[in-house]
Amino acid sequence: MNRYSKMFLSLLLASAAAFFIFGITAGQAFAVFQDDADEEEVGYTEEEYAAWEAADKEADIVKSGAMLIEFIKENPKSELSPYAEGSYMRLLNRCVQEKKYQELETLAEQWNNFKPGDDNIVRMIAVSAKELNHTEKYIQTMEEIYKKTPDLNFAKELAGLYKETKNDDKYIEWTLTIMKAPEEASNFLLHYELFQHYSAKKDSAKTLEYAQSTLKAIDQTKNPPSDVAKNLPDIRQNLNHYIGATYLTEKRYDNAITYFLNALKAKKYADGYYQIAQCLSMQDKPRNAIYAYAKAQQQGESAQASAADKAVAPRAKDRMETVYKAMQNNTLVGIDRRYKRAQEMSDEDLIKPVD
Repeated sequence: MNRYSKMFLSLLLASAAAFFIFGITAGQAFAVFQDDADEEEVGYTEEEYAAWEAADKEADIVKSGAMLIEFIKENPKSELSPYAEGSYMRLLNRCVQEKKYQELETLAEQWNNFKPGDDNIVRMIAVSAKELNHTEKYIQTMEEIYKKTPDLNFAKELAGLYKETKNDDKYIEWTLTIMKAPEEASNFLLHYELFQHYSAKKDSAKTLEYAQSTLKAIDQTKNPPSDVAKNLPDIRQNLNHYIGATYLTEKRYDNAITYFLNALKAKKYADGYYQIAQCLSMQDKPRNAIYAYAKAQQQGESAQASAADKAVAPRAKDRMETVYKAMQNNTLVGIDRRYKRAQEMSDEDLIKPVD
């Protein structure tokens, strides 16, 4: 439950801050009541005052709360009842200030059962449930809060909770709710998150859908934060490669090549060239394919090659030699010239007619 963590807890506490009514103490009340008694008859009995004073001064927080509620139930028309309610609110505030979340949960739930419908009390239940890692209760309470206050931050918290608890249907439901918000319309990270989710679930149709929608959202994003912008090349490469690989599997080779070229525009990598070569081979274009295989090998043997690039290089070399031999009477004569030309070719040249 760390997705928004301290920031979100602060939001909940701030939203409920105005709710605390700081109840006065029994001693302060006695002075007020004595002044009133000098002028007119007060609306409470000595027994009522003694009962309220005992509840107010009880050292045990939870027991004090139970006594205060019992007092209000038994004396609903007493002039002391509002003071008893104030004392109860003061107990809740004390629990928050002293971070006594177990007591806060008990007191808030007691009050909610006694007088249901107070949004701020519900938020206190949410705060305590979050801090106590009572996840199911926290989720249930947050759903209740969102129904009355459809705040985007609450929706984000719920999406995160359902993701962490692996409730896929609810996670997707709340993520889609977030995506409908105008301020989130161009948040490509939400689309990318669903792309990754469906990819892990091996749902190819949904993965393709969100790969495409993520790319569209990226194109609509203006001036992304620097920490996000630095990851865009990798994200673009990943998405375009996935779409290209999907089309390759479907034998839609021209479409596949287009997306592999887009992936290479985002970031050079050996497998992009290798997959283009595979497409060209399937299209019976061996003269083009050998150059794509050559570029895959060269990328994999370059100084900046990643581990993944290096793994592709020997496969690319083997495939190039196989295709080249089939064109050259089973010899490798002249293959060096092909490697040299491949180095000089742009990525777009790979799909143009060659000699």
